[in-house]
Amino acid sequence: MKIFLIIITLLLTQSFADKTVIKTITVNQMLYPNKTLSELKKIAVQKAKLSAAKEIFGEFLLSETVMVNGKILDDVVREKSGGVVHIKGEPKFQNGENFGDLQVTIEAYATDEEIQDMTPQFIKIDDFTYSNPDIPARDLKIAAEGAFIVEAISSKKPSIVSASVDEARKLVLSVEITKASYDEESATYTMSGRVEYIPSFLRNADLDKGREDIVDRTKNILYSSVERIQKVKRGFYGVWSGFIMRSNGGSGDVMIEITETGIGTIDYNSLNCGGELIIQSKTANIVKFKEVLTYGEDKCVNKHFIDLKKLNNTQLLLMQYNEENKEVARGTLYRE
Repeated sequence: MKIFLIIITLLLTQSFADKTVIKTITVNQMLYPNKTLSELKKIAVQKAKLSAAKEIFGEFLLSETVMVNGKILDDVVREKSGGVVHIKGEPKFQNGENFGDLQVTIEAYATDEEIQDMTPQFIKIDDFTYSNPDIPARDLKIAAEGAFIVEAISSKKPSIVSASVDEARKLVLSVEITKASYDEESATYTMSGRVEYIPSFLRNADLDKGREDIVDRTKNILYSSVERIQKVKRGFYGVWSGFIMRSNGGSGDVMIEITETGIGTIDYNSLNCGGELIIQSKTANIVKFKEVLTYGEDKCVNKHFIDLKKLNNTQLLLMQYNEENKEVARGTLYRE
């Protein structure tokens, strides 16, 4: 009987096993002169969780498609939907090797169920039909593909049935049409195929929030003539973080802070380097910086140029250029 109970316990433990990683991250207080120690600790823990999420969830989390079309990193790390990156015990803080370094070590984990919930899955649809007399024949195929996507994901999230095609496309990773035919007499397309999506992302998608962002972007046009960055309503100032994909095939996490006085700093956590961002020019939607490293010069290339393009009030597109004006990296950053 005792052996039987041990076997059952082992089986249950295996069924609910989790993936655990230990991450140590260093931030330098000199890059955050306006932050208290408590605030700096929160930034360090946030960066450690971001690094842990990268390892736990694997390559798909770093996919450029995922980063551009959705807010996977936002949902995973900031735990807006309950979170799928957890910390065992308390973060351990200590001083780093360099002056001003604050080092944090966390033991982070996600359960098998949560990992599965963040793993891409497919919705298959056969013989989907679409017709619309108000759409010209030349545009009907594109409209049919859009309706196909809405039909597929609304089977998992019914509220999406009333969403626009553009909103629906942002909730899927890929679309594969395996068969398509057009009947001229009835002006009807028939399609079969499948749509790739991430369950957690689809379940927690907030389409109403997307509509609010459109309204906010419209309002911000009124501020396009304002000189100082901080006067743009909900503009560039604040803390932004995310991943960039480099032209050489590498990737890494980035954190940028722009103060209300226009002072900028950048931190490449995975490379342990960073420095100042010096404004070169600015408009309502794009700010151009010159990057000057203040630490880790032996690990990073100095004097890059960085363009930050405002996508909406919570997202920036980062584009990094070398001294020859060749793009060397890009990625999406999210407001903290």
